[in-house]
Amino acid sequence: MKNIYQHIEELTVKQWHYYYGLNENLEADKPFIDNSDYSNFILNYFKKGGKVEIFKSCKINVADLRLPNHICSVFFLGVLMYYNTSFHKKYKLVNSDPGYRSFPFIWFLIALFHDNAYQMEDKNELKNISNISELIEKFEIEHSLFDRKFSKCKELLHVRNNYFLFRKKKWNVVDHGILGGMLLFDRLIKIRRRKKQLNEDNLFWGKRLENQYKTAANAISIHNIWIQPEDTCKQFDMEELIGLKPIQFSEFPLFYILGIVDTIEPLKTYYDDGVSDIDIFKSLDFEFGKNFLRVQENRNSKVDFRKLVDKTKYFKNWLDLEVKVSNTEFKLTFK
Repeated sequence: MKNIYQHIEELTVKQWHYYYGLNENLEADKPFIDNSDYSNFILNYFKKGGKVEIFKSCKINVADLRLPNHICSVFFLGVLMYYNTSFHKKYKLVNSDPGYRSFPFIWFLIALFHDNAYQMEDKNELKNISNISELIEKFEIEHSLFDRKFSKCKELLHVRNNYFLFRKKKWNVVDHGILGGMLLFDRLIKIRRRKKQLNEDNLFWGKRLENQYKTAANAISIHNIWIQPEDTCKQFDMEELIGLKPIQFSEFPLFYILGIVDTIEPLKTYYDDGVSDIDIFKSLDFEFGKNFLRVQENRNSKVDFRKLVDKTKYFKNWLDLEVKVSNTEFKLTFK
């Protein structure tokens, strides 16, 4: 088995950088391997795609992102999972015009933006926001994600509005997943339409991109919606979560991948343990199979493996997979 560091080290640029499809001479550093700054990696990826202005328009300071190492790790773990399991065969994506490979394109939007709105959750300026309408007005959102039809994970989509109200009333925070998805969708549409009209650069800005923006934004918007006790669901009109059938890969593949890697991503788990990112990655072995992922603590481990094992309990009643745990490993079998 190879450790996480080795897996990431062996990834080629073609596998993880969508811009490589247009420029095969692209030079791109990988964080963790090439000692590149995490926040700069995120910023530069959006810059390559002509979308870097999204941060300023969303009032997101990239330098203040919460756990940018976790965000980058989620990105690379998702790439590894997609290409090293049967997922890439079950979920085949046609290349976008004029040659972009769709998986790394949509995945980078999801993974590298999924937690970016976290820094806003408890901002004082949002304390008085009480509903989605006020959020839309506050951020001048003109293209509402909630108004666009989407056929996947309907229960989770339908519960977003009341889940937002639940988070506000319970903890007085704006849910970063819901806000992040709404912002990503609105801002990307605005960027695309303006650049298409001005013919500003040599990138593709066709209308078909908006469906891919919608897919990415919806995945982000529901990734932080967790199953709540039945009495809480009834109190806050979230009946969709009662008896929710766990989500299978086939229902929403990119959300399924995000849910897995975001949950077991180890840099966030061991953030306060005083262990370097590289040592964490080198402590954990990953074995990918057609329909499974095995995670094992290796003999050189510097982490408390039980803390990562404990994360697997969050899959219950949320994602449809089988979890088998032993002292030094756990195995996730996909459904």
